[in-house]
Amino acid sequence: MSVRLSSSIKALIAGPNNIGSALPSPGKAVSDKLFGRLSSKASAAGLAEDAWIVMTTAALVTVNSPATLCELYSYAAPEGESVSARTQTAAIMRETGIKCIGFSGIPRTINALGALRAHLPEDVKSGLSSEPLRRATPDNVVAADARGKALWDNIYQPYSDKLLAKLAKSHPDLPVHILHAHYGHMFADPLTTFPAGHAKVGRILTSVVAMSCLKAQQGVGPQLTSHVYGLKKSLQEGSGAEKEERLQGQEWLGSDEGIEWILRSVEDVCATVNPGWGRLAEGQVKAKL
Repeated sequence: MSVRLSSSIKALIAGPNNIGSALPSPGKAVSDKLFGRLSSKASAAGLAEDAWIVMTTAALVTVNSPATLCELYSYAAPEGESVSARTQTAAIMRETGIKCIGFSGIPRTINALGALRAHLPEDVKSGLSSEPLRRATPDNVVAADARGKALWDNIYQPYSDKLLAKLAKSHPDLPVHILHAHYGHMFADPLTTFPAGHAKVGRILTSVVAMSCLKAQQGVGPQLTSHVYGLKKSLQEGSGAEKEERLQGQEWLGSDEGIEWILRSVEDVCATVNPGWGRLAEGQVKAKL
């Protein structure tokens, strides 16, 4: 038996008070200028290319502009590059999109990664792995939860346990879900080295994903502040980043100058794609997290 929607319901879904489609690209010429500004500054700062690509991907997923995300891929992986280089760019964008789920939600990641997949040339698609890395099993769930708690503690210490207790008062399953589904199985990488066809967004760049998503969202200043501290803490001994391949320019990225660059760059991305982005009403209710 088929199920149909009335024309009035369809109108409410797509109406001006409930935008039913993703944001379009501002145009290739405009987006290319944007990407040029971001990549030039990153290069001048001696920063790895992955950093500005991860930051921009997270911002575009959050403002829900899959078309501009596809233009980012075309800019960052021009046809003149090798297939392996273009596949690596696609993999890093894909992995960034997955980590956006914990900050910006599943629907926007579905939109973004679906559009990206459709945009990729066949030789790049064939180089991306189809094997999942995060399937929970009885053998890995305890280790995943331990990784998640360690990452949580590193970001929120010395208030990590106090914060979990506060979240549990809102709903007893809230900290359980956050630690298990997001920190354990999503943000804390399941492997030290990822297999071919995957790309790793490690400890430092995961904080960049968090900051970019939360800045692009607006209205979540306390959470954004926490992850700014998280980026700074990622450069300290014991964060887990010391066990990973060194990110070129990581000290600058975690400096005050680097953090300002991330925040201002996300503003640039969002305002370019959506000129009305910065007009969030004043007098917001302040929350502590």
